[in-house]
Amino acid sequence: MRITIIVLAALAVGLLPATAAHAQPGAPGLRIKESRYHVKAIGPGFVLKLTPRKLDTRIDEERFGDPATGNPIVRQTINLTGLTLRPFECRNGTYTIRTGTFQRTWRVSQLAKRPLPYPEGFATGAPGIFTPFVGELKGTVTDAAGETLNFLISDLVQEVLTPDGFSATAPIHGFFVDQQGRVRDRISLVGRFNSGGDGQAPTYGIEDRGTCRQIADLPYGPGSERAVVTGPLFVLPFSAPVTVPEHP
Repeated sequence: MRITIIVLAALAVGLLPATAAHAQPGAPGLRIKESRYHVKAIGPGFVLKLTPRKLDTRIDEERFGDPATGNPIVRQTINLTGLTLRPFECRNGTYTIRTGTFQRTWRVSQLAKRPLPYPEGFATGAPGIFTPFVGELKGTVTDAAGETLNFLISDLVQEVLTPDGFSATAPIHGFFVDQQGRVRDRISLVGRFNSGGDGQAPTYGIEDRGTCRQIADLPYGPGSERAVVTGPLFVLPFSAPVTVPEHP
């Protein structure tokens, strides 16, 4: 589980080559509309809207994910206050979470293993395919000078597994806002993955339109080194190429 395991790890404590595809499609069923100060994500049974002032998610339980599987909708809230989590390293500052919550809602579409280069450790800890996962983080951070800022972050996953292949879209968006209401830094990281049947010919990559990005080794064993992260959150649980579009 992409976000679950990284947070739980924080609580407790050879890659295959890829083709960096242009216009990587990712998973069907999730649409993202993004401008500099507004993000709208429309997925199976949910609509998420994010601005520097508000993060709002509407979930239709009768349509969320694939109800036909019989798998339940799972909800969980993690209190981030007091946890030791990796800071966000951004262009205009380094931010450490001081207070906040991480609300998560997901439905597993089927129990299966994701293909390589998803690490074996990640597959063991997260055998379910998330169609979808919706995460909302809200709270405060402090920078190196001790200034307090507010943050709002959306953390989504849409995965689709069929006999023809596996696909995933993993977007993270967010804003760090100072006490005057000005956006200091913004997160815009969208990971996409596609492979054929039996994981053949995987292509994957990450688009970065924001100002917050780091590289870190994840706690999933071989294959999870040098992943793209932002603070305690990761985009894909393995190393992936990053592109920066000319017009963010």
